[in-house]
Amino acid sequence: MIYLTINADDFGSSHLINTAIDTCFRNDWIDRTTIMVNMPGFDEAVALAKTNGYFEKVGCHINLIEGVPLTEKIKGTIFCTNGMFNGKALRVFKNRFFLSRNVKNALHEEIEAQIEKYLSSGFSLKHIDSHEHTHTNWSILPIVLKCAKKNGINSIRLSRDIPKQEISLLYRIYKHIINRLIMSYNKKHGFVRNTHFGSQDDVTKILDKSCRCEMMVHPTINNGKVVDAFNQETVEQWLNSNQLEICRKRD
Repeated sequence: MIYLTINADDFGSSHLINTAIDTCFRNDWIDRTTIMVNMPGFDEAVALAKTNGYFEKVGCHINLIEGVPLTEKIKGTIFCTNGMFNGKALRVFKNRFFLSRNVKNALHEEIEAQIEKYLSSGFSLKHIDSHEHTHTNWSILPIVLKCAKKNGINSIRLSRDIPKQEISLLYRIYKHIINRLIMSYNKKHGFVRNTHFGSQDDVTKILDKSCRCEMMVHPTINNGKVVDAFNQETVEQWLNSNQLEICRKRD
């Protein structure tokens, strides 16, 4: 039996995504979402969560990839171009492990500002993950852990670790180390729910296993239907598949 928590990423990114995630909540297709505090749809997302009764199910989706940063220092680093996040810095392999002190300081300021905006909006879930999994990079995770601890964050998303047979041995070892650090933080702060994390397709491949798993989805609207941006089967169809129903138990 998989004990499954389904999280919709990118809440607040746009009106279209907000509408899709709101629809998912109203139909009980997801368990929680994580919000991007620096994106154009943030205020609308906050209002939808309050109005439609899932305000306490919203975590923080740290975003160092796109949109306008909340702070100034980061705009002068490799993470930005013309005052906007460019999504390029972590495409350079060495940056995933090593960043200059100035860049780390700027990242610390930006990550803390995003967490503070999330908390100041009144959200109580106190869970964080990140856009394109940036927090699972060796150069960034220590900053995230420090900011999370300072701001009373209870839990942090793990790095994708399923299905193991599709992850190379070296990368599997790396992910194991990252996840040990994150799980240690989560356990210390009273959150020990999930031991694995993956996408819709990942979870489908381990339906015969017994584990506690978080699954990410990326709801959007296509031809009037709510679909996952990376899996054009409708979210409703996927969740109601017989194989998944047998193995799914929501927390």
